[in-house]
Formats: sequence, structure tokens, C-alpha cells
Amino acid sequence: MNPTMKLTPNILAVFLLASALSKAETQIICISPQDARNLSSDGVSPMDAGFRFELGVFGSGFVPTMANSAEWAAKWTPAQRSSYKANLKRYADSFVATTNNSPFTAGTPAYMWGFKGDPASGEWILFRASGWVWPTVGNGPPDFRIWDAKDATAVIGTVNASGNPSLMKPAAVSNLPPPATNYGQWVKDEMTGESHVAANEDADGDGVANIFEFIAGTPPDVKGAPLQMPSKLVDVSGSKYLQLTLPRRSDRPATLVFEVSDDLMTWKSGSGQTVEVSSSSTSLVVRDLTPVQPGTPRRFIRVAATSP
Repeated sequence: MNPTMKLTPNILAVFLLASALSKAETQIICISPQDARNLSSDGVSPMDAGFRFELGVFGSGFVPTMANSAEWAAKWTPAQRSSYKANLKRYADSFVATTNNSPFTAGTPAYMWGFKGDPASGEWILFRASGWVWPTVGNGPPDFRIWDAKDATAVIGTVNASGNPSLMKPAAVSNLPPPATNYGQWVKDEMTGESHVAANEDADGDGVANIFEFIAGTPPDVKGAPLQMPSKLVDVSGSKYLQLTLPRRSDRPATLVFEVSDDLMTWKSGSGQTVEVSSSSTSLVVRDLTPVQPGTPRRFIRVAATSP
């Protein structure tokens, strides 16, 4: 085994999962040239460490275009995620393909999706080269494939092989769901070196559990204000009901359970207790189904969250 295998000067920083692959495995090395000029969507600010790049495929023959961009996230399946290394001005990672189970069917077009921000306002770049297709696994000897950003063509954003005026530049997007980030990925991205990473812990000691920092998109390692969940009484057909708004990012999946009570001791949940009023890319609104009236003058609502 040669873990420091040198392929070209551009990929000296790439880590290899294994240089001696098992039979019929293919290692896909995904890179962008080191020290390239990569910009944010404003065309001025450099791309920073908040960007993530995913290698993946779109299922069921779906071809991403600007016209169907609202469907991308639902059709997307990632194989590997890498953080952008701002100090090196690049991303570099590798993935060993071992299966052709759907959606990673042999010959399926593969893409790199770079993104930053939340669903309300973010930055995307999606690109691929004509030769980036998912390899056949199960026949033949192992091999390596190098997929370099400079060889690609962008669906959104821009890629310039010359690096002028930049190699990569994403486009600003609004109200479109980016690829989903699960809790484990978020911990890896946002809490490197932190020991208090469990969902019910509070890494920065600001009174907001890590799981709610994850859901709301607030930094888990910077002490901030308590999470604001506005509640109010709303009129429905002449009766008053308690309603709660939970700030949440739609690209951060979590299991949410809303509970209601009239005495803070007995809590009830389920479809007969609350109803979802609205759901957007940035918030979820839920209403109590028991009205505030003489027999129930006090109503309380709370939410519990767990990582799925």
C-alpha cells in the first residue's frame, strides 16, 4: 500500500482511502486546482470555508436545468461531501465506488454540487464533465478516476478552465432547497474538535440544545441569544387558538413532536392535538386544536426534536 501516491502536482493534498483497492472497485478522486481564484456569487469576495461540495447523482434519469432547479434537492443522492479548504483555495477528496445499486447505476451522469447558505438565500454551483459517469462495479480490475473541476461545464454558476476571471463562481439563489444536511454531517462540518456534540447537549452554553441550533441554522459554537419561537393567539371561526412559529431550515431534517398542555404537567401530542398551519423553507407554523375558553383558560405548547 502506498498512501502517499502521487498522481499529478495538482493532487498532492488529496487523501486516498486506499491505494490498494479490492477487485472491481473504482476510486473517484474529486479535486479543484490548488490556489485557483474561486469567488463567491458577488464576483468579488473569495469563496470561503462555508462552501460544501458534494459528489452525487440525480435519480430516475432526471436532467438538472435552471427550469427545474426547485426539484434538484429531492432528486439528488450524494456519495461524498467535502468542505472547501479556503487556505488552499480548493476542495479535494476521494470516494471508493463499490456498488451499482440505484441511483448509482453504471453510466449515470455524475455531478459536483457546491453550495452555501440557507434555503432563503444561498449560493450554488453545479457542474460536470461529459466523462463523469458512474463506473461499473463488479467486473475488471480496480482503477482510479480523477474528476477535476477545471474540466467541467456548469449548469448553474460558472467554471472557467483558464481560471480567468475565476475558476469557480457560484450563483445566488433564493427560496430553493439545497442538498439536505443530516445531523452527523452538520456536526462534522460545524463542530470539529468539540466534545459536546450529542443532540441534547449545548456546546456553546447559550441555553439552546445542539439539535435546535442545527434545525434553526444558528452557530453551535458561538454563544448567542435564546432561540425565538414566537407564539400568539389566533382567531379561527370566532375561537382563539395558541399558535407557535418554529424557525427551521427545510434542508435540516429532524423529527419534531409538538405537545400541548393546559397545566404544564400533562402533555399531549398527535394529529388530534395540533395541526400544521404552514411550512416554508425557513419556518414551520403549528396551531393547538383546543381553543382557549372558560373551561381551558390556559394553553401551552412546546416542541421536542430528535435527529432521524
